[in-house]
Amino acid sequence: MKTKVILLLGSALLIQGCATQTPVADKNSLEKAATQVLSETVYYSHLFSSCAALGGEIEVDAISKQQDWLNTNNQLILAADQYYSQQQAASTFDYQGKTLAPAAIKLALESRKRAIDELSLAQRTPANKVKTCEFRLNKINNQTIKLTQNPAIAATEAELLKHLPLNQSPGDIPTLAGGISEVTPGATYFQLVKAHESACAAPYTLTIANQWPREAYAYFCGDAAMEVLTCEWGKCESKKL
Repeated sequence: MKTKVILLLGSALLIQGCATQTPVADKNSLEKAATQVLSETVYYSHLFSSCAALGGEIEVDAISKQQDWLNTNNQLILAADQYYSQQQAASTFDYQGKTLAPAAIKLALESRKRAIDELSLAQRTPANKVKTCEFRLNKINNQTIKLTQNPAIAATEAELLKHLPLNQSPGDIPTLAGGISEVTPGATYFQLVKAHESACAAPYTLTIANQWPREAYAYFCGDAAMEVLTCEWGKCESKKL
């Protein structure tokens, strides 16, 4: 009887131990969380730099808040960037000495635009610009500064941190965006747009580079990057993704 009780207790403890183990995040959840981390990083980076550009006390506050924000989230950002880069590896291309991914460039441009649209500094008076930045920076405090305030990111934090790279020196985030900001479309853009319109119900042509006679574009169908086109004198070479 004692033996049976001990066995039953052992089984119960084993079941309880298994039940309390933290579940491993699935690949889809990890990729979504990594994308969210990178999107927030670009958004906050532009928010801080835009407010710092106003000068004076608001510049000091923006730089201080940015440093606090980075110190709090840096490891998670680096890990998310590493994981995201691994997932995008099959959809990259080399251009002018950089390895780029159209999805990463699109992510960076959209996140930057989110900060621009929220602040709307170009449409404000100098005094109102300062007030807008003061209001936004004041919302960043001990309760809101962590990226893990987002439940989806918090749920995957431990798993993402397993991908922390050995090289932890700061750089452009996302790495695969290559620091590319918004680029004005070149001469070849409109004929590519016309061609893409008939190939997909929701086409999007992203301008990556425009230094005539060299241009580079990416074709998206919905959110999926389908093709990269590198052009010279209007003649384009295609790489399917």
